[in-house]
Amino acid sequence: MVNYNKVLLDPLKETSLPPFATKLGVNHYSATQFTLPDAAWLFKYVVLTQEQRRALFESNSAMEAGKRVGDALQRTYAETIWKLNPLTKKIAPSKNEKITLDNAIQEQIELFKEYEPVDDKDSDKKIKYLDEVPNIIHHANDALTKLGVADFSVTSERQISIPNNGSEEFFSFMAFPYLPIVGRIDFDFSKSNVFGANPTEVSAVASPAAGSISDPDYFSSAFPHKIIELKTKYSRLGKVKKDGSRSFTVCPPPATPSFNHVVQCAVYAAYYNFKVPVYLVYATDVGYSIFDSINCKHLTVDGMKKNLQIMNYTFMRREKILSQYQHLERDEIIENAIQMIDPNFDHPWCWQGLPEELLQQAKELWRVS
Repeated sequence: MVNYNKVLLDPLKETSLPPFATKLGVNHYSATQFTLPDAAWLFKYVVLTQEQRRALFESNSAMEAGKRVGDALQRTYAETIWKLNPLTKKIAPSKNEKITLDNAIQEQIELFKEYEPVDDKDSDKKIKYLDEVPNIIHHANDALTKLGVADFSVTSERQISIPNNGSEEFFSFMAFPYLPIVGRIDFDFSKSNVFGANPTEVSAVASPAAGSISDPDYFSSAFPHKIIELKTKYSRLGKVKKDGSRSFTVCPPPATPSFNHVVQCAVYAAYYNFKVPVYLVYATDVGYSIFDSINCKHLTVDGMKKNLQIMNYTFMRREKILSQYQHLERDEIIENAIQMIDPNFDHPWCWQGLPEELLQQAKELWRVS
């Protein structure tokens, strides 16, 4: 059985990191890190310190709006929300006192009003998104309702880590990097979800009598019955009109999901050995779309395993580069790794948003004028 207990308590604390990871100060990966090309990842997650990253990755109106949508639905439906415990400094489950959807919307709108835009364009977006957020919440709620949220006990922001310690046999069908891959699940639905219960207290295997996923006993109470990943999209910034106001282009629900998003879903599914169906929900100002194993091959078990392996190989490639120089000091490891990686400064977005001094620092490291 997978040792959930140790990992859930502190998934980012590893006692046996390889030398390159210890020297470079990296202890985990995420689906977000996978989306970056190698050079941008190396600069942002290895060269820069955590404090620099926090200062660098400033929020914006779309990010804030997305948080408000997610929090509104969590406040409405979740019995349990995983949060940072201020005393232990660890992510842990906490009980949520649920409120009505209308009250949750009002609460989150007031919080969104407090957000300070980073520039004039972001200010225009904030004004527009304040109008869109209530509709997006309602459309996301319609999607969750269609998926049966009212019939389940809901946990939000559950922090997971793969592969789990002691779970080699669980993932024997694929290769994994040295460092764990972590994530936080937006919503997982369970028939029984006792607050504070630990999955190790019950059996984590399917009932021998259960023949298929449709059988009520297929999953034990250690596994949720559904995993929901929620994404929000907002109207795109347009040109300034003659009267000085800003135009926007309405964003419809996507007809196909983002590859990066389905890879993220694969991480969550892998945590439960691909025994739990994953639903990817997109909500916009004008509607919603739901992707699952029926209408999206990437959310089938085979599809998720394939995509997870693609991500794993990316992280393993980076580890192989860094581990070649792990006998050296930190700066020397970075210097040698840089010589093996194309900086790709012409990438359409991965270097955008960097302060000029940091972009210049990156170019100096790669000796690009």
